[in-house]
Amino acid sequence: MSEALESESGAEIEDDEIVEEDQTELDIDAVFSKYDENSDGKIQHSEYVSEHAVEGKGGVSGVLDKLLDDSPELRGQRLWVMFAISIVLVAGLNAYAMIREPELVAIEDLVQHSNEVVSIEGTVVSWVEDPYSSGENRVNILIEDDTGVAQLRWYNFAEIPMLGTTIKVTGDVIVYNGKIWIQAIGSGAVSWDDADIPDAPELTISTIAKSPEDYQGDTITITGYISKPVNPDSTFTSLTLRDHPTYGMQEYQMNMIIHSRTNDWLESGQKVEVTATLDYSEKFLQWSLHVQGPEVRIQRTHDPEPTKIGWSNYQTWSYNSGALVILDGEIDGDKIVEPGGDLEACLLNSQDLSSFQGKEVSYGGRLVWSTSYAGWCIDSSSSSSVEMLDVNDAENILGYLANNPRGTLDDVDNSTRYLISGVVSGSTLMSETGDTKIAIADAIYPNTLTKIDAYVPVGQHSGWLEDGQEVVANVSLNWNSASNEFQLSVWNFMLTGDAPEPNPYDLSEGAPQFYDLNKITSIVGNVVEVDNITYLQKEGGNQKVRINIDSNSIGLDSYHQGLTLKWVGRFIEVADDVTLAHHYVLDNADVIDENGNGIADDAEDL
Repeated sequence: MSEALESESGAEIEDDEIVEEDQTELDIDAVFSKYDENSDGKIQHSEYVSEHAVEGKGGVSGVLDKLLDDSPELRGQRLWVMFAISIVLVAGLNAYAMIREPELVAIEDLVQHSNEVVSIEGTVVSWVEDPYSSGENRVNILIEDDTGVAQLRWYNFAEIPMLGTTIKVTGDVIVYNGKIWIQAIGSGAVSWDDADIPDAPELTISTIAKSPEDYQGDTITITGYISKPVNPDSTFTSLTLRDHPTYGMQEYQMNMIIHSRTNDWLESGQKVEVTATLDYSEKFLQWSLHVQGPEVRIQRTHDPEPTKIGWSNYQTWSYNSGALVILDGEIDGDKIVEPGGDLEACLLNSQDLSSFQGKEVSYGGRLVWSTSYAGWCIDSSSSSSVEMLDVNDAENILGYLANNPRGTLDDVDNSTRYLISGVVSGSTLMSETGDTKIAIADAIYPNTLTKIDAYVPVGQHSGWLEDGQEVVANVSLNWNSASNEFQLSVWNFMLTGDAPEPNPYDLSEGAPQFYDLNKITSIVGNVVEVDNITYLQKEGGNQKVRINIDSNSIGLDSYHQGLTLKWVGRFIEVADDVTLAHHYVLDNADVIDENGNGIADDAEDL
């Protein structure tokens, strides 16, 4: 049975017609007779093109036909076409490489792009041409941004930018042997605009190094990185000022001497700005910067990194004394110990470490030597942090400890802790680098019956501890075989009661005794000036003592001029290096004005 199908035009098509069309066979002989001109039994592409040449093929199809045609007469044309295509491809790749700029990264992130081509932007702080004097066509440039300092090793360099210029650098990040730098070749590696050049050259260490004689005796301002930590109470410190915070990466450095207290800790690698004078030392054959402590200003744009110390170099820890350090070890009570070893360091002013007991951690703080512990300690607190004690539990048991030596020795062996109360005997300035030795007595002189030396760890208190100040302390006992005495190790303490009253001193008593010095003292007299030196002179007498008056004291105004007043300050002894003598000074002195009305209390009724 056959069925009729309907075509798109509507005409019916019989099944027989479809079968006949599908069964039509390809006439192979007719195809070869049409395209195989040389009758070799093969149809070449050229034979096919020749048969259809009248159709006028062009465009891409025509080009491809010529490329595929293996006729000898077309081989030259085919080579030229392929050469043209290769030129276009190479030009396209070069254009892409120029359009695709390297990633712009911060200097602190360079370590994450090792062996990559990146760009950085920063200010030129220093440079040196041919750093090893080997004739190499190279310049090393130090570049600084808000995150750090990087070294550029620029080969086949072009024009060197002026110091202080903001530049953009493109090159390979190289990390080798613990150091990192950018390596670049050719003039295109560094770029800047006219707007990036400073109005005047910035004075840097490299500027001075090129011609130090031009600045000799001048007051200059310079920025750099210091080579070692500086204690805030140190009155003389010699160190190195560098143009890079990492040792071994600096291009220039110079000696700097700080002649007074800085009042703040300066860390190794700290970025500072100093106003100093430049002088030549014939003794040491070197140029040096001389600066006063207050003229050393910390630049907060760079945070110094703590020094990583280890148990394997325990013998060299002294080189980092006073510095911020990081130490890996195991927490054991209030100590950090060497894993699997015998070395240990005590932990001062630490946080609650109960959750870390028996675990290996990285512990950070300031490395200090503790006399009471007889070893190295890591202090992790500020100097103002003190653990509060329950004053009601404190006992005055100093007399018991002194009068019962056998029982006290047993307490030493058992590491017994005591919570004691007492008073400070003698004014003492607390150290910022190690333990401070003070004396704790059971009562104020002349009622003192017992007095024991005590060692207070760094960080428990800052500034002065005044004579007669009441204290409560958590202590343990030690036996000092060298001095044959008991000593207290203070674990924490707090001040109680009011500050002691100033110690009165009469100028008619003559020169003070040793126990009168360093205390807050009150002296009555008249302010006089002799040979441009200010003295406090006894009224109606010739006895006088030097006085350094607080610059903000109301006792200097016209109302108080010529009056006999009570002055309060710290009574100190000062050495005179010129006359090789000593003299006494009432330092930082001021009058008392309790009601704040601008008139000294002892001048109210005048």
